[in-house]
Amino acid sequence: MLGLVHSISMPRYLTAQQFGRTMRLSIWAWLLWTLPIYLAMELGVFLTFTWYLNKTVGELVGPYLAFALPWAIVAPLIWWLRMLEEQGTPPKPLARGWLLTTSIFFAAVMVAALYSAVELHLIDPKDALGAVVVAVLLSVPSLYFVAYRRTLKVISARAAGKRENASSN
Repeated sequence: MLGLVHSISMPRYLTAQQFGRTMRLSIWAWLLWTLPIYLAMELGVFLTFTWYLNKTVGELVGPYLAFALPWAIVAPLIWWLRMLEEQGTPPKPLARGWLLTTSIFFAAVMVAALYSAVELHLIDPKDALGAVVVAVLLSVPSLYFVAYRRTLKVISARAAGKRENASSN
């Protein structure tokens, strides 16, 4: 799952040139750059739903915003984790942070999907509540514990590579 987070079309971190040196952009610049990309990718799916479900755009505004919320929640966490990684935080806390962030994103997407299904009258609200509880309680812990070792390996290898590069310079 860590690969999914890193495969989003954005640079590792955004930088700006000022007075001949490279500096990291603030979280607000990073969010203003990534959020429109996320919303544009999401827009295509909702336009397809508009056509396929014969719904008006007004009926899909709520579900569209519900799917926009997970990225707005997780993007600052990703920015913070990358900042911690650059500061040399040990791999275990970083792995836990990445997996917690991924779990939060997954749970938020599940809630958004079931909210959208209720709003579009595709599922009964009572069934949706049970589905959210079951999906989050079963999938989030398994996602966290199954991916922990793999994530720890990736982060440890990246940290070891940074140490090698620093010692060779």
